[in-house]
Amino acid sequence: MIYYACSYVPLEILLASKLPFAKIDSVDYTEDPLVHRNLCGYCKTTFESLKAMNDKDLFIAVDSCDAMRRINDLARDFSKARIIQLRLPWKRDDESKNFYRDQLANLLEVLSLVRGSSITLEELKEGIKRFNDLKDYLWQLHRENLKYNEIQKAIDFANSGKRYQPSLKYIRKGVPRLAVVGGIIKDREFLKMIEDIGAELVLNETCGGMRGFTGEAFSASDPLYEIATRLIQRRVPCGRFVDIESDTSPLQKILLSQKPEGVIKLNQKFCDFFDDYPVPKEIPSISLEIDFPLSSLGQLSTRIGAFVEKLRKGIAGAISRKSKGKYFLGVDSGSTTTNLVVINDSEEILLWKIAPTGINGSVTAHKLLKEAQEEMNFTADDIAYCVATGYGRDIVDFANETVTEITCHAKGARTLFPHAQCIIDIGGQDSKVIRLDEKGSVVDFSMNDKCAAGTGRFLEVMSRVLEKDLDAMAAAAERARKKLSISSMCTVFAESEVVSLIGKGESINDISAGLFRSISKRIVAMYKRVKGQPPVVFTGGVARNSGIVKTLQEELGVKFLIPKIPDIVGAYGAAIIGKEKVVK
Repeated sequence: MIYYACSYVPLEILLASKLPFAKIDSVDYTEDPLVHRNLCGYCKTTFESLKAMNDKDLFIAVDSCDAMRRINDLARDFSKARIIQLRLPWKRDDESKNFYRDQLANLLEVLSLVRGSSITLEELKEGIKRFNDLKDYLWQLHRENLKYNEIQKAIDFANSGKRYQPSLKYIRKGVPRLAVVGGIIKDREFLKMIEDIGAELVLNETCGGMRGFTGEAFSASDPLYEIATRLIQRRVPCGRFVDIESDTSPLQKILLSQKPEGVIKLNQKFCDFFDDYPVPKEIPSISLEIDFPLSSLGQLSTRIGAFVEKLRKGIAGAISRKSKGKYFLGVDSGSTTTNLVVINDSEEILLWKIAPTGINGSVTAHKLLKEAQEEMNFTADDIAYCVATGYGRDIVDFANETVTEITCHAKGARTLFPHAQCIIDIGGQDSKVIRLDEKGSVVDFSMNDKCAAGTGRFLEVMSRVLEKDLDAMAAAAERARKKLSISSMCTVFAESEVVSLIGKGESINDISAGLFRSISKRIVAMYKRVKGQPPVVFTGGVARNSGIVKTLQEELGVKFLIPKIPDIVGAYGAAIIGKEKVVK
């Protein structure tokens, strides 16, 4: 069997050879001591597949990046498969095209030896025709607006030179259409997540999708030159090319034909090629870091969900649902605490409750609901609408709808402070900065939910090390005399750094102030990233801490607007969204 991993392997030649071939399809790996930890997951899965090959297999390697080059080198020593290397140029000029034509000639010779006879000129022309037919078939499926999980199956079959007949399932109308570009993705879970969020994927441009099926080679006297021309100059280029921004027309043409309302730009973890993948400026986009295979779907769901809500210009607006209920509930199921808010038609907070989320967020939400019903003496029939938000929003089973915390915080903060332009929210396990337009809609946002640094958890850990509660730390910081620097951004390393400072005899006052500055630096970076501007609302449990409030205000040069109960702004916004959903 012939295997490959890179879309710069010419399918035209593989089809011409009439030999069986397949693109490596593994989505799992174990950490191998031979492979550096800071290589992308796709390279690691490729190496796992290479180790499992036998001496009858042939792997076509492409040095598309340093990581894949490392994998290819390891394969020569630790895989039984035969390896042929294609060297990919860094530019897309005519000289590069001629260079790659020579690489393809070497591949043609090897495949001729494998099958026992030379691949003829006519077979190459037939291979070009078969590839173009496959490519045109895939794009026809896109034009028919089929569900993308069916199109993805067809792409996977086409990577082996086969045609898949999809089920006639069509995308929903009236929901945001999304395209995904950049780093590789093909996970079924990702496609399902997009649907669950309330959008439809209409294009997977990545090299796990349609990127390899772009551009066209024509039948000519030198088929290898035509194939090289398609790969180097006519197809949508990989982010590895240094001159990618000189010709963005292939990608722009495809995006304009598919008419997405939003583009998700994927940056592969440990890869710099897709940091600034060129997308037409007129199409809204969001950049996300991913790994292969996908992890942290909950975090991706929050980011993409907020992006989709932004594309919808928020989600407020009455629906045909009528209700005799008089109360509107918002539930913010967070990683640390769960908050519940009950409001009336006038958006007045009638009751609010906060409890530790614990190990079962659903049970906690039900407990708060029961307590609220007992204290206010109402039943389920009195609830007109309930919206759940936060990381655990999907497990609040009594909610009518789920909305991301980005949109809910924007709604809650803007209702409390009508002139707010920016929101800084620091919770127990994450932090976020949200920029609003003049109407209160989300313009941009930045989140830190992959690391405890810059969150309430960071302060809790340091409080334990210093043997002082958070209020005492804030008071101690007021008495600081020295400007200590806590340089470690990681909570674990920062804890070691603080222990070291204590060992050196530094005062608790100076260390406390240094810790508040450490958190502030991360928040300031997020604030600048979204181009935040005052008035700024500070929400979340950490907004209760005078030490971080004072330090962050000094770093940003602004005076915060802080709600009386900063913990419940997300739940309050969720309740308001629920109220706006009901026709009385």
